[in-house]
Amino acid sequence: MSTTELEKIPTEVVTREVMSSSSTSFQSNSISDIEKRADLEKSPIPDLDKYLIDFDGPDDPYMPLNWPFKRRAYTTFAYALCTFGPQTASSMYGGVSTEIGHQYGVSKIVGTLGVSTFLLGVGFGPMFFAPISEVYGRKMGVLVPLFFSGIFAIGCGASNDFQGILITRFFQGLFGGAPIANTGGVLGDIWRPEIRAIALVIYSFIVTGGPPMGATIGAAFATLGKHGWRWSQYFEGIYALVVFVLAITTIPETYPPVLLARKAKQLRFETGNWAYHAKHEEWDFTMKEMVTKHFMRPFAMLATPIVTCMSVYGSFVFGILYLGVVAVPFTFADGRQWGTVVATLPCISIFIGVVLGGILNIIGSLIYSRALKARNGVSKPEVRLAAMKVGSFLMPIGLFIFGWTSPDRYPWIAPVIGLTLLAAGFLTIFQGCINYLVDSFPKYGASAIAATTFLRSCSAAAFPIFGRVMFQRIGVPWGASIIGFVAIVMIPIPFFFYAYGERIRARNPYSDRVT
Repeated sequence: MSTTELEKIPTEVVTREVMSSSSTSFQSNSISDIEKRADLEKSPIPDLDKYLIDFDGPDDPYMPLNWPFKRRAYTTFAYALCTFGPQTASSMYGGVSTEIGHQYGVSKIVGTLGVSTFLLGVGFGPMFFAPISEVYGRKMGVLVPLFFSGIFAIGCGASNDFQGILITRFFQGLFGGAPIANTGGVLGDIWRPEIRAIALVIYSFIVTGGPPMGATIGAAFATLGKHGWRWSQYFEGIYALVVFVLAITTIPETYPPVLLARKAKQLRFETGNWAYHAKHEEWDFTMKEMVTKHFMRPFAMLATPIVTCMSVYGSFVFGILYLGVVAVPFTFADGRQWGTVVATLPCISIFIGVVLGGILNIIGSLIYSRALKARNGVSKPEVRLAAMKVGSFLMPIGLFIFGWTSPDRYPWIAPVIGLTLLAAGFLTIFQGCINYLVDSFPKYGASAIAATTFLRSCSAAAFPIFGRVMFQRIGVPWGASIIGFVAIVMIPIPFFFYAYGERIRARNPYSDRVT
């Protein structure tokens, strides 16, 4: 109130009000507090569940599972492109590692460390970025890290020393690991269980083609001269940034809790009723939860038999995939004297094998769908292992064929057939491990996948290093045979869990606990 307004109030009124206030201030304040407390006790508590936003039944078109098929198919394709970039970048460096070694005076083995540091970053990435997808949605959890991965790829190309290359490659993999790990959650958001495995197979055709294609693309850049390796890294960065712009502007958010939170926010503004809320908005994400859930829990789950065996098996075959990318140029360039680019073309057979393995997985998915209907919608994860049992034999068979037909006295098609069988076994085993873990631990699937991702990235980081040394010391036939013998030892894993998995899951502490 201004001074002019105060002057207009009669003096006696002001005096009377001041005297009254001073004489009864304590009493009036006490009475006022008591009245307010009584009013609060009498007022009815609002029914918050009445304003809790959820989907309008199982057929709600707002639910991602009920989106039109074209929208879900495009979303799958777009996220596959997001993952294809880091997968290609993981092996593209291998094609130019020799040129990098020459330029900076390091050996071929040391030069391949750029592949290993990238894959180590991929292993740690999900533990940092999985919370982002659960708090802010899939787009934030996948696309923002993809953007930074592209920036570090460009930084790698601009590096002026070998240490800078290794550091930028690590962070490129750290941020690139987010699309690799979190995109699986997108498929779970938009595809129902009975057809999710088929969608995953088609998605894997694009994603798994990354490492073998990356080797050929990297070899092509290596032929461009002194700065060819730099342009390979610029290519990776440009690809990531272009896909980021395309995806951020065209694909929708798929994470149901975030979609419901957005719907609740819209209703609050439209109605003016601030009681509308979604369950996701009641979640107060803390650093303690991040440490216990996303860092400690995956390692704790590794102590359980199912997660240990499936993670080790999946990591082993994933490492063999990268071992194959190293072995192919070694076999066809050094052994058969093929050209730099031509020597990497047999890597295409790895993609052909992935397609064959995908067909086996589709057949296995159809078997699982029939079993699901027979059990009235109650899943039995062990049925997922049907295709994996076949792949467990294809992997060692392919390794032995590739190894013992690698000398140049045999026709080139023979080791290529071995690579094809190896890749078919890889996909059936790898996807079988992932599907079995997700079905066995539906509440803790993200932690189980994080544990597998960490182990498989460490395995893939180690295989190119010791694989090159092994092939140089004892040759490709015996090198491939040693890996093949290990693969034979692992054959009983899917058969054992197919027979006893249900009883083992019943005693697992993570099978039925509530998050």
